[in-house]
Amino acid sequence: MSPFPPDVRLVIFDADDTLRRTLVPGQPCPHRDGEWEPIGGLREALGGLPWGRDLRMALASNQDHVFYGHLSAATARRLLLDAAEAATGHRPPPWAALFCPHRMEGGCGCRKPEPGLLLRAMRLWGAAPAETLFVGDAPSDREAAARAGVRFLHVGALRPPAAASARP
Repeated sequence: MSPFPPDVRLVIFDADDTLRRTLVPGQPCPHRDGEWEPIGGLREALGGLPWGRDLRMALASNQDHVFYGHLSAATARRLLLDAAEAATGHRPPPWAALFCPHRMEGGCGCRKPEPGLLLRAMRLWGAAPAETLFVGDAPSDREAAARAGVRFLHVGALRPPAAASARP
């Protein structure tokens, strides 16, 4: 049974602290393999869903560490896709891993809470706001969803209580 409303065709996920947790203290996003782990309980909640058939998936993540040179855009995209696959059992197409590579202070239209990444994901998948859901963990995620006119679900609602409170 899906944890999403029945009219949802597109689920857009935030990455950091939504699908994955960075293992390097003080580092908001991983720069390479081995620096992250999947958030507990998501695979059980999301693994059996009809990804790629009835449900489409995209990722929308602020990745300013690309701008600062800590990792390449290709590595950021691959790590996002790896996190999606670890959390859901499905690897979305590479073009569905959207991220803002601009500096934190840049004032661009794609850095959440701006809606640019969500609007782009909907255009790419041909989904209307009414059939789109954004899953995230932060106030900026909730605000991006509101600005894009889509529903928001806090990731904590997808995890069983034991998994939600468990931290390594």
